[in-house]
Amino acid sequence: MKRNRTMWLTCAVDGADHAVSDAAFLAAQGGDGRFEAMCRATVWASSLSAPPASRCETCASAAGEPVDASPDRRGGGLWSRLVPRASA
Repeated sequence: MKRNRTMWLTCAVDGADHAVSDAAFLAAQGGDGRFEAMCRATVWASSLSAPPASRCETCASAAGEPVDASPDRRGGGLWSRLVPRASA
């Protein structure tokens, strides 16, 4: 029996790691960098050299993995990195 593996990709939009199945990863090859996550979110993959972020709880549950309770170590997605927060 072949086990369906998952790959965790960091989304450039929301900054979270999402689980992408082998089938969804292969289906997206040669495309524009979008993958369908196990939570049904569209993942725009960020650099694969980026450190891991906090995992999407819905994806972790769908993948049968424990939900990571650690806080996000990077602070946000692409938008928050490009546009600084206005000071109060």
